[in-house]
Amino acid sequence: MMIGKMKEMMMMEKMMKKKMMTKEIMEMLSDDDKRKLLAMKLDLKIDMMEQKREMMEHKKKLMAAKLDMKSSMIKKKLEIMKAVKEMLK
Repeated sequence: MMIGKMKEMMMMEKMMKKKMMTKEIMEMLSDDDKRKLLAMKLDLKIDMMEQKREMMEHKKKLMAAKLDMKSSMIKKKLEIMKAVKEMLK
């Protein structure tokens, strides 16, 4: 339990150092460079969101196919049960 807590503390410390370094670097940059960095960051976020949307659409198609398959299996099972019922009459 203590090892996990120590790792968490070390990761938090690394993140804080990284944030401080980023802040210091950002202060040194010109306004034009800051705008370019922000534009690049937004481009990355937009790309990630587009990829996520595409993955969700793909997942949606897979789920629809899976449901169709289950539906057809149930339909076949129902037909078999009806046929067996007719045989028993």
